[in-house]
Amino acid sequence: MINLRRLHHLRVLLEHGHFKHAAKALNISQPALTKSIQALEVELGATLFDRKRGAPALTEFGELVVQRSKPLFAAEADLEREVALLAGYEAGSLKVALGPYPHLMSGYLGISRVLARHPKLSIAVHVAGWREVARQVASRLVDIGIAEIGDLEGSEELATEMIGQHRGRFCCRPGHPLLECDQVSLPQLLAFPWVCTRLPLRLAGRLPKSLGAAGTIDPVNGDFVPAVEVDVPIQLGKFLAGSDALAIVSLTMIAPELKAGEIAVVPVSGFAIQTAYGFLYRRNRTLAPATLAYMREIRAVEAEIVKQEAALARDFDLE
Repeated sequence: MINLRRLHHLRVLLEHGHFKHAAKALNISQPALTKSIQALEVELGATLFDRKRGAPALTEFGELVVQRSKPLFAAEADLEREVALLAGYEAGSLKVALGPYPHLMSGYLGISRVLARHPKLSIAVHVAGWREVARQVASRLVDIGIAEIGDLEGSEELATEMIGQHRGRFCCRPGHPLLECDQVSLPQLLAFPWVCTRLPLRLAGRLPKSLGAAGTIDPVNGDFVPAVEVDVPIQLGKFLAGSDALAIVSLTMIAPELKAGEIAVVPVSGFAIQTAYGFLYRRNRTLAPATLAYMREIRAVEAEIVKQEAALARDFDLE
């Protein structure tokens, strides 16, 4: 059986690049570290380092051992983290990755609320496309993500929980030609450039092959790529003011502009877009108290958004 302590010595040696520095970091003597690495080579029956070079350089077999041992060290780190949580220690930090729409709708407000309750909490926030959010969660770079989950349900690696299902509205500048129509169809919408983030396959699959001026389909992953692709859909009034482009938003995202008459909602019939974002976190991993507190705040904010959207729809006589 391979000695995990010796594998740990190997990892530290590679991190420091020198036996002397690695031995100091491990709090052992340099001869003891050398013997540990030699014993590991005997256990494996192969040479791990090319000793003809100055700094420790892995042989091809050594590269294989390092790659195969990474999951072991990740599992060890997870175990140490979960034991600390069960022992009642607060990690004191929260790392979150947010998709474009969730970060505007509930992500930041949820952070402000959890910080108000736990002012000593250290928080790091990243905003990215939904695929990147999923990658960061899977790679353990963040504790939790909030992003599109429509294409991730059933993932063996990630657990998901739906929290945001909001209607996407097409909006435009006041005086747009489409506002002269009582009801606007999808073909009419496609005649103008769309401004939004990429739409996942679950939505792109509902669009016709001919997309007109609205955008294109990514041939690699099937995403809908709008004519004007934005990573963060903010200040949409400036995008729309001087053109006939159409932006896809929820009512709460444009409430101030809507009330000020700076943006109008297009009366669409026969076609609707709905968000489907939620929590993403690694399966079989105990969630830290800070993460659970954040999730509670997000659920509360999302419930409030539903009520706000209903009120806006009534105020502006929207379906």
